[in-house]
Amino acid sequence: MRYFLFLFSLLPFAALAQQPAGLLLRLKNAPESQKVKILIELSAAYTESQPDSAVHYAQAGIKLAEKLGNQKGQALLLLQIGEVNAFHHHTELARKFYNEALGIFRSMHDAQNIAYTYDKIGLLDGEEQNVSRATHDLQQAMTLYGDSRDSTGILETYADLARVYEEKGNIDKALSYYLRALVLYEQHKMRPDAYYIVLENIGNLYLKKGDKKTALHYLQEGVHDSDHDGRRDTEVYLMDEEGKVYQDEGKQPQALKMYKEALTEAKKFNQPGEEVKALINIASLLKNENAATSLNDLRQALDIAQKIHQPQLRARIYEAMAGVYRQEKNYREAMNALEEQRHLLDSLLQANTAKDIAALDSSYALQDSLEKIGHLQKVNKRDETALQLGQVILAAIAIILALLWLYLRKMKRLNLELKTSNRVKDTLFSVIGHDLKGPAASAANLFELMETEDFTETELRGMIAELRKQTTASLELLQALFEWGNAQLRGVDVKPVDFDPKPVIERCISLLSQQASQKNIRISDQTPGYMRLYADADHFEFVIRNLVSNAIKFSHEGGAIEIDAGKGTAQKEIIFSIRDHGIGISKGQQEVFLTSNLKVSFGTRKEKGSGLGLLLTKDFVKADKGRIWLESEEGEGTTFHVALPAA
Repeated sequence: MRYFLFLFSLLPFAALAQQPAGLLLRLKNAPESQKVKILIELSAAYTESQPDSAVHYAQAGIKLAEKLGNQKGQALLLLQIGEVNAFHHHTELARKFYNEALGIFRSMHDAQNIAYTYDKIGLLDGEEQNVSRATHDLQQAMTLYGDSRDSTGILETYADLARVYEEKGNIDKALSYYLRALVLYEQHKMRPDAYYIVLENIGNLYLKKGDKKTALHYLQEGVHDSDHDGRRDTEVYLMDEEGKVYQDEGKQPQALKMYKEALTEAKKFNQPGEEVKALINIASLLKNENAATSLNDLRQALDIAQKIHQPQLRARIYEAMAGVYRQEKNYREAMNALEEQRHLLDSLLQANTAKDIAALDSSYALQDSLEKIGHLQKVNKRDETALQLGQVILAAIAIILALLWLYLRKMKRLNLELKTSNRVKDTLFSVIGHDLKGPAASAANLFELMETEDFTETELRGMIAELRKQTTASLELLQALFEWGNAQLRGVDVKPVDFDPKPVIERCISLLSQQASQKNIRISDQTPGYMRLYADADHFEFVIRNLVSNAIKFSHEGGAIEIDAGKGTAQKEIIFSIRDHGIGISKGQQEVFLTSNLKVSFGTRKEKGSGLGLLLTKDFVKADKGRIWLESEEGEGTTFHVALPAA
């Protein structure tokens, strides 16, 4: 997948922003016969940044291709959905869509696309470290490309074989395939973007071998050729790479020269993204000699990154700033920069998680639809055959169909359970990878600072407090993940009993008293003592504890929280209310709560919440035949209402 990442990094940011808009305009005005091709291009344009949109446009293309009877279009769109899932490392789904596409290409005897699909399947095998199977698939692709005398396909397959061995760590084997590809490019006098990628990869592999001289030779060759061909985006990227080699060798003047040349080229040809990268590299080189100049370059880079709306680059800049501030022993500013970086990464990862889960759900839904269509086609074929056999065997067919229906019903139930398990697994891993990464990284940075620098007692206390906050947040998230995942996979087990809710509420207040005292928050229990509930007592305790904990999190210093209860209008339920006077919840966040999606939020002291606790609260209330709703105004506080059956 490095190939795609590299291509995206080479494109100017302006072009990336405009390309989907231009395709959408073409889609609106194009005749139906051309829309399938445009939808493939749209899906490809969104593959990296918006996987949910990429799957959406591919699905629309499949429906249109089916309507037009365009078999090849259907196969190419299935292949595109496979590439979306492969790019985001959903290997199992990617393989299913690749195989669906392969089946259609085989039925059409389309040798070129069969070869291309084998190429993609081989890369999937390589990602799974199955080199023998990857080599087999890629050799099949190579044979088909050779039979059709497709030199471009052969070149791409050589590069893919090299990537498989590179990921496995076999540098010499990878180099041999990259060099074969390079020889073919030069023999055919071809200079596409892939040629410069091969040069860059060869240079990087020689760096891994410790041969910096040879690495520089290939990188400089790429710069020279791209300059000759007028490929300014490629030239700037390779200049940066060459500068990094000089920097690693300790040749600071040569490295600075290359970075400055890259900066000049980026400014001249309006490449703001590459301009930011060049400024970051220059700042990293100058921070030991002139910290003020280094910080000035980073601030300039930050302004550009904000203008072009690139939060990833802003996060890199804040990380570089933290390094300069730490070198200057300005630990307060270093911590501020690291905190900004963490917030940016949290926001990015949250957005990516939501898109990734949406793309997964869409892919699973499409796969389920394809399986149903395939099954219906088989059933229709059987029905046609059965009709030809006549009345004699109708009874037997009815029995067979009945057995088949029972079997399919059982298989459908098992498939649904398996897909539910897969969704829960993917969601859990996404949340674990994204939401635990921020606190762990912050804790690691603090430990590194505490280990390498001298601090006053006051500074150490501040860092220890920050560490406690991060570890507490991680522990709460792990507990919520465990309980939510268990509920999703096994279902919510309800054991209703007749009990008095008053002692349970008092126990929750006692457990949360330390958390409340840290913010000087008063919790008052105004619930009457004569009520009795008929519900699961453990579920009720979790609901009250979670809602009170959230109220503390979003209350201001010195605030108050009131817990009250009373009979509902139907006299068959008791309604509990937990009210705070904190920051409140916006209309948009209230809608997210209603849709049961995950959303990261921060309290008045930057306490971090994953949203899993509220999801589990809603599941428990629903399982206990209750209701939950909220009333809130921004800046005026929030009231959660929970209605549960009375005894």
